Amino acid sequence: MNPNHQEIGEALRNAETVIDVRAPAEFAKGAIANAVNIPLFDNAERSEIGVIYKHLGRNQAINRGLEFATSHLAAFVEAFQPYRGRRLLVYCARGGMRSASVVSLLGSLDFPVSQLYGGYKAFRGYLLRELDRLVPPRMVVLHGRTGVGKTLILNRLPNALDLEDLAQHRSSLFGAVNLRPRTQQNFEARLLEALQSLEFGAPVFVEGESRKVGDAIIPTGLMAAMKSGTCVLLTASLETRVRRIIDEYDRPDSETQAQLEGALSSLARLFGRRNTELLLAKLQAGDLPAVVRPLLEDYYDPRYGHGMRDYRYALELSAENIDETVQSLIEFWKTEHQRAPSTGPRMQKDALPQQKLACPVYL
Repeated sequence: MNPNHQEIGEALRNAETVIDVRAPAEFAKGAIANAVNIPLFDNAERSEIGVIYKHLGRNQAINRGLEFATSHLAAFVEAFQPYRGRRLLVYCARGGMRSASVVSLLGSLDFPVSQLYGGYKAFRGYLLRELDRLVPPRMVVLHGRTGVGKTLILNRLPNALDLEDLAQHRSSLFGAVNLRPRTQQNFEARLLEALQSLEFGAPVFVEGESRKVGDAIIPTGLMAAMKSGTCVLLTASLETRVRRIIDEYDRPDSETQAQLEGALSSLARLFGRRNTELLLAKLQAGDLPAVVRPLLEDYYDPRYGHGMRDYRYALELSAENIDETVQSLIEFWKTEHQRAPSTGPRMQKDALPQQKLACPVYL
């Protein structure tokens, strides 16, 4: 059965818990947002079944699958007990035997359960269609140099979309430190969930990003909406920016230290081997200000200034005081909300060459 997108959306809305019965490797690559992975087969079992299917045929593969499932059936059923009484939606890769057999089993045990027909493959079609459709008509895009506090501010604003949180990457050289960046599929699933929670009748706050947040690519429609949004420039002194970055990375443990050193070492081609070694020595000595300041002055700021040299802003705010900045942005947002969608401050596109309108690239 191939469900239409409306049926998939309704199934997801009606479910209280979504269960993914695919192998952990499948789940890690891409899954429905907030789904719980209770695999029918582990990675090795799934691989073996696949080999048998390819070389010996479907019936042999099914028999081997039954052997695996039977061997750990009690533990598999026990994993569902915390969700007893909740409306469950179960899916596998294509809505085939794995999810169908699990739904049959759970139904016989009086679980309220249904199957997502078409499985994850059908969900991906639904997701991509929804991402094309769910594009905020008005966006307030926050720009500012590295360390100015854009994410701190964004997280305190109404109707806000935090792309870096969804991607689990800060969209910078050190963006993956202490984070586990999401795959493209998982980023898109989280993005869909976030977009569905927004109020499109009001402007949506977002941080200015390049097309990629880490390795996650922003959908074309959303990227276009960000480029045509109302731009706000946030500013802060170098000292404030250094302090905010240090607050985020201060007192790193051994794993974090290794990640920081690895990212810093990658700058040798740009900074030169000698300069990079000096920065690494300061990092290893715990002298973070002596590392952050030259990175801002010699690496981040020149690239930011080049990327944003032709931009115009509807509003420029100091971000020295986060509380005051948030309040000013909320007042600005209320004013924007009252404007007709076709009006309101925008970048002055007519005065700028088209190729200079792209969003800034934050390195």
